[in-house]
Amino acid sequence: MEWSPRKAWLLMTVSWAAVVFNLSRTSYSSAASGRAITTILGWLSISILPPNLGLLNALLRKSAHVMEYAIFAALLYNMMKPVEDPSWSRKAAFWALLASGSYSLTDEFHQLFVPGRHASLFDCLIDTMGALLGLLVLSTVLVALRPKPAGIVAETANGLS
Repeated sequence: MEWSPRKAWLLMTVSWAAVVFNLSRTSYSSAASGRAITTILGWLSISILPPNLGLLNALLRKSAHVMEYAIFAALLYNMMKPVEDPSWSRKAAFWALLASGSYSLTDEFHQLFVPGRHASLFDCLIDTMGALLGLLVLSTVLVALRPKPAGIVAETANGLS
């Protein structure tokens, strides 16, 4: 079997979807992450008031939602975009965002059946915003890395820009 870029992106995307699904297990509940934070802060001899611990736990958990879906959307985009065209594909970005948001809904639905977890439409919103952020960062990077036309490169080299 020959590995094309599309197959490689597909494999990475499906693998990441499995990671996201796995993170919905009981062992990654809010209570478990709160205990982990308390342990780490104890090792570092940092004391924190319980309300602040709850806030820290919530911020870390919501940041994790943003990051996991930013990565997921970037992988989906690269899997869906035309391989032969290096320019930004609005169509692929749209479908990557839609697929990320849809997967978020299925992940939250899955959590209805996991003891110690609950489903949250707010988490779906955060996940979708994370996907959007991932696509915005990806588009910015792709535009910055895009080769400049020869005339612009020559002017910049001569200090005319």
